Amino acid sequence: MKKNEQRPGVIAITMGDPGGIGPEILVKALRKEKPSKRLAYLLIGSRPVFKTLCQKTGLGLPFQTVPFVLPGSLRAGNIYFLDVAPQLSGGGKFQIGKLCRENGRLALLSIEKAASLAKQGIVHAIVTAPVNKAAIRLVDKKFIGHTEFLAGKAKARRFAMMFVSPRLNATLATIHVPLKKVSGLLTKKSILEKIRLTHEMLKRGLGIKKPRIAVCALNPHGKESGEEETKVIEPAVRAACREDMDASGPFSADLLFHAAYHGRYDAVISMYHDQALTAFKLVAFHDGVNVTLGLPYVRTSPDHGTAFDIAYQGKADPSSMLAALRLAKKAVLAKCSRR
Repeated sequence: MKKNEQRPGVIAITMGDPGGIGPEILVKALRKEKPSKRLAYLLIGSRPVFKTLCQKTGLGLPFQTVPFVLPGSLRAGNIYFLDVAPQLSGGGKFQIGKLCRENGRLALLSIEKAASLAKQGIVHAIVTAPVNKAAIRLVDKKFIGHTEFLAGKAKARRFAMMFVSPRLNATLATIHVPLKKVSGLLTKKSILEKIRLTHEMLKRGLGIKKPRIAVCALNPHGKESGEEETKVIEPAVRAACREDMDASGPFSADLLFHAAYHGRYDAVISMYHDQALTAFKLVAFHDGVNVTLGLPYVRTSPDHGTAFDIAYQGKADPSSMLAALRLAKKAVLAKCSRR
């Protein structure tokens, strides 16, 4: 790199579970979305996986293999590949369409490497292909999901899971917890933090100057059925308004998602996982993006699973991965322009 040349933004892309559709959809997405003159892509995974994908489907991708990555070593406009398989005694052994320890280990190594590079400031965004959590738990029993894992590695105190699509955006107040524990986990402070993080993402990530955020009730018909709305959710909404955020609610979820879908609100704060995801996947199954808020870098992911049943058959739809890649690209380029 020349002395006065600005370092490009770098987006790391992890391959996900090698037995699923992750490798296929990321190759398809990268064939459509080339890196810009200010960006470089770093694919992190196992070389035997992509060799097998090419043999079975004809899907190949030209990339430059690098043994390691240093600050400033990647040049804009290029796609690089970092192989994690040599770290394992069994090399890149994996199984197609199956839940197994080998697949979980390769997937976890890819995520760990991306998180390490992000912590060093070498990569500015991570796009993660789908993993099988049960497979990773055969290696790491404490693994909950990408969101919690990356937040832990980054030592992020405030983080949230947000789902983004062209017509509906939703942030979760609680993530992967049993329903019976949701009420006890909701506090004024935690809900206010989710509103703040969502407001920041809508402004800086999506370019919405005056975001309108609506907050879901926890109970059916809101305060008609419980007390969480009055004691916890309403105080959080009032606090957000005092901070000059356009927040309102709590509203009954059965009406709120319809209003948000039709443009009345820019995002919804949901009290629990399936309250948001049922509606979101109904309208954005193929182009929805999972975003982790609160990290010191951008993290996006397709909003679907590993689809073992169609792995390595050339049938996988890359739309959600392409949307995740484009959102990460937009956010990184916006950040680069502010340097």
